[in-house]
Amino acid sequence: MTILAIHHFGIACADADRSIAFYRDRFGMEVVADREIEAGGFVEKITGTPGAHVRIVHLSGYGINFELLEYKAPRGDRRARHVNHAGSAHLCFITDDLDSLCEDLKANDVTIRSMGAGPITTVGGPNDGGKGLYVEDPDGNAVEIIQLVRPWPGASAPAQTNT
Repeated sequence: MTILAIHHFGIACADADRSIAFYRDRFGMEVVADREIEAGGFVEKITGTPGAHVRIVHLSGYGINFELLEYKAPRGDRRARHVNHAGSAHLCFITDDLDSLCEDLKANDVTIRSMGAGPITTVGGPNDGGKGLYVEDPDGNAVEIIQLVRPWPGASAPAQTNT
């Protein structure tokens, strides 16, 4: 048995249309698939969630696949937990101008989670001297954005455009 790759990252959302607009319009992700699976279908079986009726939206961009799951039944929490809770997660984007992107996000009423409502300088670690910012998606999920000061160790340089 060999693990070949990571296929996608997924989060649950309360309103798929609202989340699609956020990730498409603010971060350039593209919808590649959008479907609903009725209760009794494979999602109920694979997740072990009785009665799962789910809208599944696959987004793609920057070399990753991102899945939004809107559970129409059974409905779960309507807001994500804070980042310090076990099981919480975040998606991280790279930008070449975090200050400008932050201003654009503020102008579009995106909630800035970072203290001071602006980029924070990273101290220590592989991005020492770089910048980072946490914002919230429409469901309160954390979205991190970083500006690198050097290539990330062990990774190829990030693409600057969504292809």
